[in-house]
Amino acid sequence: MKGIIYIMTTAVSGLIKIGQTGTNNYQERMRNLEANGYYNVAGLKRFFAIELEDYAEKEALLHDIFNKHQVGESELFALDQELIRQLLLSFKGKVIYPENVDQEKEFDKVTKVRKQSRLFSFYKKGLKNGEMIVFKDDEAITAKIVGEREVEYNGQIWKLSPLAYKLYEQRGELNASGAYAGADYFKYNGKKLRDLPDVVKSEEK
Repeated sequence: MKGIIYIMTTAVSGLIKIGQTGTNNYQERMRNLEANGYYNVAGLKRFFAIELEDYAEKEALLHDIFNKHQVGESELFALDQELIRQLLLSFKGKVIYPENVDQEKEFDKVTKVRKQSRLFSFYKKGLKNGEMIVFKDDEAITAKIVGEREVEYNGQIWKLSPLAYKLYEQRGELNASGAYAGADYFKYNGKKLRDLPDVVKSEEK
């Protein structure tokens, strides 16, 4: 039987909802969750949805695989939404949200973005905890480096890709895929993070 597995972001950084619903119930389910929240968590926004055969079994499999990241008995998980989207894109199905997405091309794009995100390191660029970076489209928006790949923004800890997604979502300017290689969207001293040279430390004598 066909049905839909969906991912929703929440108002809490790094917390997503993974759920499933019948194809005919999807739009109403999204409206209800976006309006009313879930499990005392507000700010739910649709992020990705795909129609699959045996959808209930596949969603249960995701819950089993990531149960250590699950919040109680809920459908909330402390996970990278791009990881779950990449997994769902690997299944044979039809992308429902965003609309008009080429599934194969989207899988390749998300895989590339996640690989770039894993490779990026503030420390390799010579940046240190406590230093500030700015959003490339609004330099009034700043974030503080707090880890090798993490920043603090508005009192929450973010990786760059989800933060770029959130900022463009707030501006109403999300790209068609919703995939962002975070180091391309923030700057340090006027240069994109991606373009900063790696700093190679000389060995101490």
